[in-house]
Amino acid sequence: MTSRQSVGIDLGTTHTVVAHVGRPLAPRRAEPLVPSVVAFPPSQDGGAIEPLVGRRARLRRPIDAANVIASSKRLIGEPWNATRAEQLQSFYVPELVESPVRRIGLRTRAGVHDPVEIAERILTYACGRVGVRPEENEAAVVTVPSAFGARQRSAVFQAIREVGFDRVGIVEEPVATAIAYLQRSSLRYAAVYDFGGGTFDVTVVDCARYPFDVVAHGGDPFLGGDDVDRALAEQVAQQTLEATGWDLRSERGTFDRLISACEWAKRAMAEHERVGIPLTEIDPAAPADIPPAPIDRELVQRIAEPFIRRTFIYCDEVLDRGSIKARDVDAVFLAGGSSHLVGLKHHVQAYFGKRPRSDLDPLHVVAVGASYAAARPDFQKLLDVPVGRRRSRSSPRMTPIA
Repeated sequence: MTSRQSVGIDLGTTHTVVAHVGRPLAPRRAEPLVPSVVAFPPSQDGGAIEPLVGRRARLRRPIDAANVIASSKRLIGEPWNATRAEQLQSFYVPELVESPVRRIGLRTRAGVHDPVEIAERILTYACGRVGVRPEENEAAVVTVPSAFGARQRSAVFQAIREVGFDRVGIVEEPVATAIAYLQRSSLRYAAVYDFGGGTFDVTVVDCARYPFDVVAHGGDPFLGGDDVDRALAEQVAQQTLEATGWDLRSERGTFDRLISACEWAKRAMAEHERVGIPLTEIDPAAPADIPPAPIDRELVQRIAEPFIRRTFIYCDEVLDRGSIKARDVDAVFLAGGSSHLVGLKHHVQAYFGKRPRSDLDPLHVVAVGASYAAARPDFQKLLDVPVGRRRSRSSPRMTPIA
């Protein structure tokens, strides 16, 4: 990129994407998605630990899970509370402890890490791999969920500033999605159905005037495609145990590899009716004649359906809170990687009474919308809501550059 250009960044729970004026950025022969994962491998020859970020970090989860931090966005800005940490611990392998700044942190062999530090590492890596140079005063707009409060927004703001950007703004993820879709069209009410890897959010956005307003939002920070992957892995493990007597859940690393394989199989359903998971690659100690585990679309749909149906509980709540009926929504925009789940579009269409739009890639659309916001001439006027000040019925829509 040339200097003094603006970017939009989707700091996601599962993946992070950087975009410039409507175009997701990626190195040559690579994809835009950066896994939002940081790993702290053992030091070489007693030297300093060199953290890994992105895909290489994620690859260490099956072999060194206690020193791999994923989904830290869920914790960012959370003040330290022992009871709360105990409730959240089941979602993390690294131990949750009090960070040096009295927030919930994560302990690895390299020490205690505040989620702001982890976010800064992810953002630095994501920008660096595509040639975005903060020191050249490029403006950056980073996205946050509508549910984020003042502490969480401030923590994200701190992380992006520590990357080195002088001009920074924050826009809510559903607003960014609506911006991306409405560059060349207009409507009144849009519902943004954002089903990610680790979280689900649904938001009604009033698009009558720019900048757009959030009317109502809701969701579950612990509901996403990861749950489908784990449930699919449990099904495969149980079927394998019953058929062969071999337990793929006996070792955590083995089961983590199975979960990763089930994620791959789930994604493969977009192009294939059926795939097989070679179990001897999942567990090298398994009998050599153990057959591959078959995964087909019918199985994935059956496993995913209860999780998809749970999302409509939150849709009911959000529409009720916004005093809007499903038929009053003019368009439904899909966001998040789990929006690609087989059968999901059918369920969303049945609920809202209209076909959901996914012509912009749900994995990239949030970053694309943020990049459009960053590139507007009225950038400073647009991002004029102080962090934490309530503006709409549910949340502020945007926060200022600084």
